[in-house]
Amino acid sequence: MRFRTALSLASIFIVCFTVAAWATPIPDRLVPPRLAPSPDNPSESGKIASIGDATFSLEVMKGQERKTIEFLVDDDTRVEGKLQIGSQATVEYRTADGKNVAVHVVVAPASGLKAR
Repeated sequence: MRFRTALSLASIFIVCFTVAAWATPIPDRLVPPRLAPSPDNPSESGKIASIGDATFSLEVMKGQERKTIEFLVDDDTRVEGKLQIGSQATVEYRTADGKNVAVHVVVAPASGLKAR
């Protein structure tokens, strides 16, 4: 009888400690950077209108109005995909000295389908 009581109490303690360990939040240093929240940089999505040496322009729709925004590309800019005129892109950027500096660019390839 004492053996069953000791075994039952040990099992209950193990279950309680396991539940307590699973209930603690994951420390920030263990979260991969991709899953960590991004900084408060604004972002724009649109079609790439032009590409220069260290710049590119994005054509965005603001309501019924079409705007072209120019972005600078520096050594810290992460680009996913290939910058091509006509491709859809989402740009996360920061403002420095009155200019938009791209922080992260995600390019979706232009579709091969032609409109009739």
